Amino acid sequence: MTADPNPTTTPSAIELSATGLTLGYHARSVVRDVSVTVPPGRITAIVGANGSGKSTLLRGLARLMTPRRGAVLLDGRDIAGMAAKTLAQRLGLLPQQPLAPDGITVSDLVGRGRHPHQRWFRHHSDADGAAIASAMEATGIAHLADEPVDELSGGQRQRVWLALALAQDPDVMLLDEPTTHLDLAHQIDLLELLADLNARLGRTTVLVLHDLNLAGRYAHHLVAVTDGRIAAEGAPAEVLQPDTVASVFGLTCEVIDDPLTGTPIVLPRPPADSRRST
Repeated sequence: MTADPNPTTTPSAIELSATGLTLGYHARSVVRDVSVTVPPGRITAIVGANGSGKSTLLRGLARLMTPRRGAVLLDGRDIAGMAAKTLAQRLGLLPQQPLAPDGITVSDLVGRGRHPHQRWFRHHSDADGAAIASAMEATGIAHLADEPVDELSGGQRQRVWLALALAQDPDVMLLDEPTTHLDLAHQIDLLELLADLNARLGRTTVLVLHDLNLAGRYAHHLVAVTDGRIAAEGAPAEVLQPDTVASVFGLTCEVIDDPLTGTPIVLPRPPADSRRST
């Protein structure tokens, strides 16, 4: 499945945007004066070379970093002024390398996604239980409910973390390189799952990806970042052009249509002096 060009749009498909956003670490600015709007109900992939600022931008959208300038808006409201619990109900984040407590079971970890919806003195309600069961069923891990997370494969663990984010029932899901450390089959498996969930639920999804061909296949919208600024954004076929790939990645390439999906495929050109034996 590629990204459905017309996924279901639900009332939760709200708008996430940044205006004049500048983010940095210590004295160094990494994201500089970025303004971007995430299409509601669509899958957006942020792409760029290593060190370009793409993960920093995602962290800023998730309020994990305080802007030096500018703002992040959720349906027109500055998230800087939102209560932490309210924001957690509306934005779900899957970090790049999440850590689970030793020995925790799948169902207990997924259940932590319900914390933003609970009062401090309440245990899981029937609604919480239904949300947890639905998230595990949607991600295909219901049969692993009683298994320790640290005994699962990498692909299974990624599904567990995704289930936690789904159980949180956020308006927007933010995923930082969710395919990292997965082999190609498991990368496809996870992205197919995200595309299916988006097609059925219409939930706004933003993810950082390294692989341009996977980004072109599974995203509706691409944001290409270089040197902390947006170099290009739009539909994959608009962004994945040879000139843009060359300027963002320093890579000379040709771009063709995938014969199976019609989505763009980036083919790096070999160096002119390449003398590989045949």
